[in-house]
Amino acid sequence: MTNKLLLSAFFLIAYSGIAVGEKAHMVTFSISLEDESANLVKDGVFLFTPQFKLDQSQMPSYQPAIMNQVDKQFVPHVLVVPAGTEVTFPNADSLFHHVYSFSPTKQFELKLYTEFTAEPLRFEKAGVVDIGCNIHDWMLGYIVVSDAPYFGKTNEEGQTTIVLPIGEYRVSFWHPQVDGEQAFSTRSVSVSSDTSKQWKLTATIESDDNFDFGFGDY
Repeated sequence: MTNKLLLSAFFLIAYSGIAVGEKAHMVTFSISLEDESANLVKDGVFLFTPQFKLDQSQMPSYQPAIMNQVDKQFVPHVLVVPAGTEVTFPNADSLFHHVYSFSPTKQFELKLYTEFTAEPLRFEKAGVVDIGCNIHDWMLGYIVVSDAPYFGKTNEEGQTTIVLPIGEYRVSFWHPQVDGEQAFSTRSVSVSSDTSKQWKLTATIESDDNFDFGFGDY
C-alpha cells in the first residue's frame, strides 16, 4: 500500500469574471488539483457544505452508485456518494472476490462471489470507507460518504466542475494519500459567479500507474 502523506493545501484563486445569468442563481465552480511538482492529481475529493438554507429546486441529483470489480481492481478507485446512498458491488471478473471493510464509517463483508452483483449496501454515516478483497490483497478502494449536498472528484486531468447555487460554503478536501488532521482540510469559500480555482498540494502525490496487479488467475 502506498505510504500516506501529510499534506496541506491552499487556494490560488482566479476568478473568471463571468456574470451570473438567470439560471436560478446556479454557477459553475471548477477546480484544478496539482501537487508540489505541478503534476495533475486525480481522485481528489471536494465537499461543498452550504452555509445557507437550500431551496428544494437547488438540490442536486445523483447517478446510481456502483463500485465494480474489473481486472482485479476496484473501479472506480474512489467513489463519492451522499449519505444514505445504496451502493452496488458487481463483479465483472470471472473469478471470486471477497469484499470487506473494517472502517468505523461502515463495516461489512460480501462473501465469495463471481460474475454476480451482490445485494446493495446502504451507507448512512459520513466518512471514508476503505475497502479490500480477502483474496486479492492488493485490491484497495475507497468510498467517501458525504453529508454535504455538493461534491466533486478530480479526473485523470486533475479537473472537476461542480454546479452550485450562489452563496457561502465550507469546502473540505480529501485524497487517498492524505492522512491525519489534513485529511479533511476545510476552507471557507464565497461563490458569486462562475469561478476557476487551483488547489495546490505541498507534497508530491505518488502515481499508481504501475500498481501491482498481482500474480496469476486466482
